[in-house]
Amino acid sequence: MTGLNDSKKLSERKRESLYGEILQSANLVVHQFVSNKFIDKFGISSSIFNAIRKLILKSHTSNLYLLIDGNYNFKQYQLQTLFNFSYRSIVKGDSKVASIAAASIIAKVKRDRYMNSVASKYPDYDFDKHKGYGTAMHVKKIKEHGFSPIHRVSFQLKDGAHGL
Repeated sequence: MTGLNDSKKLSERKRESLYGEILQSANLVVHQFVSNKFIDKFGISSSIFNAIRKLILKSHTSNLYLLIDGNYNFKQYQLQTLFNFSYRSIVKGDSKVASIAAASIIAKVKRDRYMNSVASKYPDYDFDKHKGYGTAMHVKKIKEHGFSPIHRVSFQLKDGAHGL
């Protein structure tokens, strides 16, 4: 598929176009959102492991070998939960591996759509503009209005504020 890349390096229009192509050509697409409250309570690594576990169960597929964007080691979670899967973490994988890039595009499009949908519920935060990323505008909105119920208070932005 032409144009696959790290979703953050693509325009919104290109991501939307590729999103449709990915869904049409993929054998299997499953996704899992993780709540801000779960991440705040258990941390990002545990939350990602839990999401992967749910995705594997949703897929009804066995003998998977997962390629994961980032630098994750899930050995301790696998030992604690007795839920094992084979995987390889690849730093900047969304720029190096087509399947990770495709997953990154699906995740970003779905997240951006979610942020657009909550923008009307929390109009003071302009979620439809910054999509919850740690932009100067987002930091300013948090400082002006405090945290909304969907903010991850455990995530520190560059200036010490917290965000999504």
